[in-house]
Order: sequence, then C-alpha cells, then structure tokens
Amino acid sequence: MADLRGIAYKTPWCIISIIWPLFFTFGAFIVIVSGTRLVLSSIIASILLLVSFGYAISLNYFHCSSFIEANWDSNRPFTKNLREFFRAEPYVYVQTYNDIYKLTRPLLELAHADPRFYHLIGHIMRPSPYPLPWILGDFPRVGYYEHDNNPTELDADFLLVEESKIPEVEKKLRGTYYTGPLTVRPYQDTSKLYLRAGVFQNFFPGRLPDFIGAGKQ
Repeated sequence: MADLRGIAYKTPWCIISIIWPLFFTFGAFIVIVSGTRLVLSSIIASILLLVSFGYAISLNYFHCSSFIEANWDSNRPFTKNLREFFRAEPYVYVQTYNDIYKLTRPLLELAHADPRFYHLIGHIMRPSPYPLPWILGDFPRVGYYEHDNNPTELDADFLLVEESKIPEVEKKLRGTYYTGPLTVRPYQDTSKLYLRAGVFQNFFPGRLPDFIGAGKQ
C-alpha cells in the first residue's frame, strides 16, 4: 500500500486485487496477537478502520477531488500544507471535480420538482464528458458533441462548451445565459457552462445574466 501511494497515476479498480491478501492478514490477526493484547489491538484496529471508512464515504459521496495542485509548498505553514494534502485526493485522471455540481445540482433539482424539466435541451460540447452521460441519463434531449460535430441549433437550455469552441459558439448564440467556468476532471481544459436565464433564474437571485446573445442585444 505504501508503494501504491507513491504512484502518481493510479487505477482505482486495481486495488481490488491488492485487497484480497489483506483478508488473510486480518484472519491471522487473532492468532498473531497475544491474548493479553487482543482487546487493545482490536480497539486500535477498529478505530483505524472506522477512520478509513469515513474517508471512503466522504470521497465517494460528498467530496469529489477539487484541488488539482497537491505539491508540498515549503512557503506555506505546515498545517495548511497538511490540510491541502487531504483536500487534494489526487487519484486517477478520471476523478471527478465538485465543479460538475454547478450543472447537475440545479438541473436535477428542477427535474425532481417537476418531471417536465427532464425534457430540457442540453448540449455537451466537449470530448470525454464522463461522468455526465451517466448522471444525465434520464434526460433524453441532452446531446453530446465532440471535435467538429456540433448541433444544428446551438441555443439550448444549458450548454457545456470546451475552451477552444467558446468564441465560435458565442457568435451564434441568441439567448441570455448565466455562465461560469467548469472543469470536469484533471488534465482537461476548463469548459464554460451556460444556463438559460429564463429557466435557471431562481438559482441566481439578484444576479444579472452574464451573456446576452446577438439576437438580444
């Protein structure tokens, strides 16, 4: 496990094959540890396992990786370095960032409140957009476009556009949108998120739309 931590590029599913020998280790725990220390050792092991379990729950359900740069900085206080290290979770390249919540949270909240919002039109215009196709699988009018493949009508209820396509897309948009940067995962360029003002305005109280298309100016 110590060797695995030193590998920058990790493949998480390989950990399954590493875990199997540990079952034998834990099975031999009762035999290896003397009876006088068994209770204390069991308590220590239980605490460590509970901490590990807590981190696993936090990472998988609440805290996606959201800090790209995990390098130790000698110019920062030790406590801040330590805090940023545990925030980093620098796993394999497909580790999703919390940034996707900028799209998924308002979209899913609308759909859960009113099923008609499952039929919003969306354009995901960037290569390798996973895990968005899985998360948005119940939205039949979301299209995924890579490279030179673009939708005929660019205006939609929401768009996620890769960096290189932003100037071309904004020339053709006619609607009014709230916008913001969104990075799906490490080693990808930052995309730009567009949320149609008429649909998502309740999520931006007191805020004016960031982008007004040519047809609205």
